[in-house]
Amino acid sequence: MDVTIKERKIGFTPTYDIEAPDAIYNARKAFLAINDHLEIKHAEQIVATIQGFFSPIRDKHEFHLADGRTYQYQCKQHWKPVDTCEGNGESYTIYEHRGLKYSVFRGDQQIAAFEKNRVAWGNGNEYHVRMDSDADVIVIVCIVLTINSGDDQNDETVTIDFGNIGPEARPFDESWQRR
Repeated sequence: MDVTIKERKIGFTPTYDIEAPDAIYNARKAFLAINDHLEIKHAEQIVATIQGFFSPIRDKHEFHLADGRTYQYQCKQHWKPVDTCEGNGESYTIYEHRGLKYSVFRGDQQIAAFEKNRVAWGNGNEYHVRMDSDADVIVIVCIVLTINSGDDQNDETVTIDFGNIGPEARPFDESWQRR
């Protein structure tokens, strides 16, 4: 399954258009929110919220899905970038690879990979996500939007992102194929 997440280039608050095979979603950061608060909607119904919390050492977020599930997202390693997302009896590990690539594992099995665009006009970050057909689209979208939250409100006209140039905890598997 392929999902595309596009940040709108201009706006007072970060806004995203999310295209998945079965639905189109949009997400918007709450205007004048003290902490990061992002709502993901489908047909004007909230399907998930992402709540960011201040932490001087590690990024921390919570995902609250409309069906009652809750996930905690946090940075586990800064030097070799690794994040985790846990909740509802599931555990995801997110690896940032060299360049602009990421992979998502549920347990020991890779379930998704995504890549960010190198050149962005305004706030125009884009992510192209490939995921297994049985992967939870909303959880994966929450993960991607949380990673992007560090890039919010770029005041530059054009940004060139070289991505991760440091060490990686796990090399990107170019041969991975979605199921």
